[in-house]
Amino acid sequence: MKIAKLLAAAAAAVLLAPAGAATAAPAEDGSVHKNISGGSATPVSAAPFAAQVSFDATGTRVGCTGSQISASWVITAKHCNSATLRSVRLGTTYLQSGGAVRQVAARYASPMGDVMLLKLSAPYYGTYVGLSSSFPATGAAARVYGWGYQSEGSGAMSYFLKTADVTVAGQGSDTSGGPTVSTRSETGHTLNGDSGGPLIVDGKLAGVLSTSSILPLQNPSDYTGYSNDHASVARNLGWITSVSGVAGS
Repeated sequence: MKIAKLLAAAAAAVLLAPAGAATAAPAEDGSVHKNISGGSATPVSAAPFAAQVSFDATGTRVGCTGSQISASWVITAKHCNSATLRSVRLGTTYLQSGGAVRQVAARYASPMGDVMLLKLSAPYYGTYVGLSSSFPATGAAARVYGWGYQSEGSGAMSYFLKTADVTVAGQGSDTSGGPTVSTRSETGHTLNGDSGGPLIVDGKLAGVLSTSSILPLQNPSDYTGYSNDHASVARNLGWITSVSGVAGS
């Protein structure tokens, strides 16, 4: 099955373009997009750690998703890195609105996979997600979260935080050569804008979204033929702890 690196293929020019470029911001047309590819809207209370990674200082040019792992640290995908990555919006279900915005004071890229840590300029005391110290079992039920596109190549991110069910399918590798948790989509499918977003297994962060299968232009009625790879948190845990001080369990 064809696999594309989110934000690094055609969409990279859209989401990682320099600030002020005509194509830089996704779907900032004032309309409310309530649907991405499947899944369902969810309140931020269901995933209070979910973070919007923005390519400006005001948190309004969101291009990736992340997870808050402590008051001062957010984890996302390394391929989201860009000179224009400036801020993180936390504590809200709404795209580009509400919650709190923190500037990115520093960023650290993993040497072993598609993982990046963002240090916030000031702490945000919310609810953080725990890091899984073990690789999930094949067949395990899992969930993904994000504000990604509502259909392949649409350029329209979801106004609401969305979630979808996936199933762990085994181990793979990302485009950086790092180990991944491979999943099969069930009730929905991750797309551009979901990059770096959380894979939650048994209430803990097991992976960071790296790549996903390309969907047909018209959303399928059944997503089970499509797959995703999430950079493994367990396999990067030693590095994550050494940089951020956040341990797994």
